[in-house]
Amino acid sequence: MMKTLNIPLAAFAALSLTLTAPNARAQSTDPTLDKLFADVAAAYRGMTAFSADVVMVQTAGPTERKVNTKLIIQKPAKVSAEIQVADTVSHVLSDGTSVFTDSSKDKTKYIKQPVTKFDDAISALARNGGAGVGLLPILLTNPAAEKQIVPGKPTSIKRLPDETVAGEPCDIVEAVLGQGERTSKFSYAFGKRDHLLRRLSLGPATEGAKPSVVETYSNVTLQPSLTPATFTYTPAPGAIASDPPKQPAMFDPRLKVGAEPLPISGKDLSGKAVTLAEYKGKVLLLDFWATWCGPCVAELPNVIAAYGKYHSKGFEIVGISLDQADARPKLEKFIADKKMPWRQIYDGKFWEAANAQAYGVQSIPFTLLIGKDGKIAAVGARGEALDPAIDAALKKP
Repeated sequence: MMKTLNIPLAAFAALSLTLTAPNARAQSTDPTLDKLFADVAAAYRGMTAFSADVVMVQTAGPTERKVNTKLIIQKPAKVSAEIQVADTVSHVLSDGTSVFTDSSKDKTKYIKQPVTKFDDAISALARNGGAGVGLLPILLTNPAAEKQIVPGKPTSIKRLPDETVAGEPCDIVEAVLGQGERTSKFSYAFGKRDHLLRRLSLGPATEGAKPSVVETYSNVTLQPSLTPATFTYTPAPGAIASDPPKQPAMFDPRLKVGAEPLPISGKDLSGKAVTLAEYKGKVLLLDFWATWCGPCVAELPNVIAAYGKYHSKGFEIVGISLDQADARPKLEKFIADKKMPWRQIYDGKFWEAANAQAYGVQSIPFTLLIGKDGKIAAVGARGEALDPAIDAALKKP
């Protein structure tokens, strides 16, 4: 979850960028749901080209935000998108070799970057706001998409009565995730005829609450009529190619394998000071997370499993909570409910938490694995990468 994202968007936004390992879903009362998700994933894997008009309306925040995207995709790596937000129009075009992006805010330049795989083109689309909340990139690029249609592990998942969305009869699925005040509801509409996404909404699960985001797909066409001009970029008159802007660092660049970790400060929830020195000779995972962070909660079963497997062999975890002020009771209850026996540092300062600031953390979950020698063994290991990283660090003299 990036610091700049709104919380309702975070689960899919983070997943779309990182494509983390899938997590088990809650058992559904409808045994046909697994087949439906498999059919949806297969439809996107099997398509060679499609087009759609995508409208995303975000109502969370002081003003409504609307994004209109005219989207055309042709595998293996071609994309053409016109994206309009208010009076600003931008373009993302991949010809299979290069991806071009521009904006009507500055017609003097455009950005050109190489494309080596489909993920590159879809990532450019997502970065420029043309991929909606983020489920579309997962469906288009992830070989296990059926396991990630619902992010994390929902508390409930069920079918609702069929609806017609954008002129297409649809299967409707509702999933509820989270706990207490942070509970979110995801609603999906998939075309009965072609199994393609027609609508995705998400927002609070409280009774009567309106969705924070609604994403609608209309004029969906498989095998649209395409010509060479569809994926040929023509810059504005006089525009010149420009280097892409540098992506903001998600953590301090000094955090590299083999380097010394930065100091940590603070006390655990029992009031005892925590230092790295006391873990010398152990393999230690620093886990930056928060109870409000959907991807963090989704990753938690993986972290718990790693602790259970390796703790007796010398593996330790120190959690660094980015929960907000006055959240200690909720944090302690969450830790007890999830059976997380390791120490937690919490100062109630949200993104301004002392250790998050010291480590330059701009996105969570973020992990730093420290070896027995006190040096960094892995940066950002999570999902399927976490277990082998811990195993390798424990085996290292």
